[in-house]
Amino acid sequence: MKTNALLLHLIPDTDSHSRSGSPLSLRSALTLRIALCATVAFITHAAPAQTWQTVDDFQYVPGAYAVNFGLAVAPSGILYASGFAADGTNTNHGLVMASADGGNTWSAPLDDFVYPGSATRYDGGIIADSAGNLYVAGEYYFPNGNFHRIVRRSADGGASWLTVDDLGVGNYSPFPLAAGALTADASGNIYATAGYPNTWAVRKGAGGANFSTVDSFQPSTSVVNGVFAHPTAGVFAVGYGSIGRSGQAWMVRRSLDGGATWSTVDTYQASSGSAAEAYGADADVHGNIYVVGRAFAPNKKTSIGHWQVRKSSNGGASWTTVDDYQPFTSGNQVALGFAADSNGNLFVAGWANSGTENYWIVRQNPGGTGNWITVETFSYVLRAEPHAIAADSLGNIFVGGQGSPSSGAVHWVVRKN
Repeated sequence: MKTNALLLHLIPDTDSHSRSGSPLSLRSALTLRIALCATVAFITHAAPAQTWQTVDDFQYVPGAYAVNFGLAVAPSGILYASGFAADGTNTNHGLVMASADGGNTWSAPLDDFVYPGSATRYDGGIIADSAGNLYVAGEYYFPNGNFHRIVRRSADGGASWLTVDDLGVGNYSPFPLAAGALTADASGNIYATAGYPNTWAVRKGAGGANFSTVDSFQPSTSVVNGVFAHPTAGVFAVGYGSIGRSGQAWMVRRSLDGGATWSTVDTYQASSGSAAEAYGADADVHGNIYVVGRAFAPNKKTSIGHWQVRKSSNGGASWTTVDDYQPFTSGNQVALGFAADSNGNLFVAGWANSGTENYWIVRQNPGGTGNWITVETFSYVLRAEPHAIAADSLGNIFVGGQGSPSSGAVHWVVRKN
């Protein structure tokens, strides 16, 4: 177990805690700390000199799986990570942790949440609004199959948490959210994806509370994965849905009036009749919008999923594919998250499958004007999959997800360039 190095100088020597220890005894110390801080064979292009390193490798209980699903940098500069982990008794815990030093050291769980009698997962990402309020999205579900989508909020840097949205969605198997399932607009309103299998739903929390469903689209034939509030161009929801006989298409929907009305602004297939799926959206420093995901293209005997990045330079009125990436001729590739650093460089994280192994991939567009190149390929012994990406004001990029060792359960992993 790791020592909670972030808090060591605030906790008496007689009170030694590990990362898996109870967060209750650490909250006052962490609140004070926050106040004080207020290989790769298939890479074929020369990459900028970058060094990537693992800055967190975590299990709540040794030998029990743990997965990072969200990363966010608050206005204070503190990095927050969210996800879920098993405790060795078949119970999942929703977890939030923090790093005040760029990922070098991490707190014990600030939020360690289990809805009574359920398994709980924070699998919808984490965000910080302009006022520094934190929001984390996830789900909890019961043995009978009944499950709920939830959003939880902290107004004090993670010291205390309150559930601000709890939506029961019926009897379904667990259906993981995407890391981009939350966004905040400039007025402090929160938008969250609330879709479950074959259902598209976007919910809005006015001022971060009083949530209601503001977009229900193609019931029983569509899924929403991500949502993004652009500073001037509206709110965008991304996922996939049916376009009749042509099958399943990548879909982007936009609201220009705070969620009151919506219109579909992109339906995309790389090849007619072949499925496509969007997973996340964000913007660069110039306001260009990027949506990431995958699109399948026919290949003799099977369809191969290509990593796709699509861009709009006019607020969502029109779109072009700016990266179509397929490092392997079999298996699938998928882009899951986008971030732009303070120098204008663009980064997309996702994974590529060789047919036998998943590789954690990060691709970069230097300056936002160059060609996309692969700058990180990572395999955690057997396989690795990123889920989240974030940038801080110093130009650091953080990517989080999971890594599978040669034996035992998967690890919560965060890497940094």
